[in-house]
Amino acid sequence: MNKMMIVKLIVLTFSIFMSQCLFAEDLQMLSIMDASRNMEMHRMPLPVNWKLNVPKTADDPNMIGPGGIKVYYRTGGNFSYSDDPYMQQIYQQSGQKMRAPISAAQIIEQDLVPQLTNHGMKFIKQYPLPEIAQRSKTYSNKLYKSMPSQEYFDAAGSEWKSENGNTVLVIVDETVSNGQGSVFWYYQLKVLEAPAEQFESAKAALIYGIVNTQDNPKQIQAYNTSEQQKSNQSMSQHNARMKQNQQNFDRQQQIHRETNDAVNDSIMSTYRNQDAASDRAQQQRINTINDESTVTSPYDGEQYQVDSGSDQYWINRDGEYIQSDDAFYDPNMDQEQNNQEWQQVEPQY
Repeated sequence: MNKMMIVKLIVLTFSIFMSQCLFAEDLQMLSIMDASRNMEMHRMPLPVNWKLNVPKTADDPNMIGPGGIKVYYRTGGNFSYSDDPYMQQIYQQSGQKMRAPISAAQIIEQDLVPQLTNHGMKFIKQYPLPEIAQRSKTYSNKLYKSMPSQEYFDAAGSEWKSENGNTVLVIVDETVSNGQGSVFWYYQLKVLEAPAEQFESAKAALIYGIVNTQDNPKQIQAYNTSEQQKSNQSMSQHNARMKQNQQNFDRQQQIHRETNDAVNDSIMSTYRNQDAASDRAQQQRINTINDESTVTSPYDGEQYQVDSGSDQYWINRDGEYIQSDDAFYDPNMDQEQNNQEWQQVEPQY
């Protein structure tokens, strides 16, 4: 272990020790619920004058403290990547964009700095938060995984000055999962806003609360049992699809052997491509007239029309959608939407 690593370890240990001394006498354990199971999921140690808040709108915080302290939990982004040319072709054909994983520090530089500066915020500094990455790893290790994978965790904090004079901390909590020939990665954002004179103590309280969050073993057991059942059901459905695919393939081979008119096939293929292009152009014209955009549901592949002009669109399994201009909003964290799953979609045209 070199000198620099020893110094970092000492600083981290001292920071945790000071946090424990600072908050030990004035803490409460706040319960974070799993709404779908009506069970306590976590207990988070936070100052006694902080409280959880159920957001009623996209702009409402998840936690509130004295003197204007606010904490928001937001989804950052979900991505996938593969070095396999075959997988790259599949993603390209399906219209999905691939993005190679980057570090939490690079996420701040590439994603947050351009986005937040456009909203009038001034970047101050950033720094690693290895204790939060370790907490995420510890929790993930308790959860059931349907497929073997290698996971990597990273976390970093960035500080900002908002237009109203408050200081803002944006924590990037990143997870990278590598397995089955592809890399799936995502990051979540934990955002603290506080008056400048309260910022340092509020920051220390939030980081301490995240790192020392306690998990409910019964909730984890219920989650793991449910995920294992889903995995078993999915495997059965997969096997049935593979059997059906083989039957379809056999029928297609028979048709192919009986059909030698390659010229006609080429003509029909060209016609279909031209017809699809014409349909897309017509839809674009209609969208322009109606001030609408077209999105595709990731659940069933159906296309839906949405009002144009928003930065974000979220859709559920029923084809219902939510529009938002808040870069940090995630309806999956919105208590008003807690009985539904939402996925973010991009307008196609």
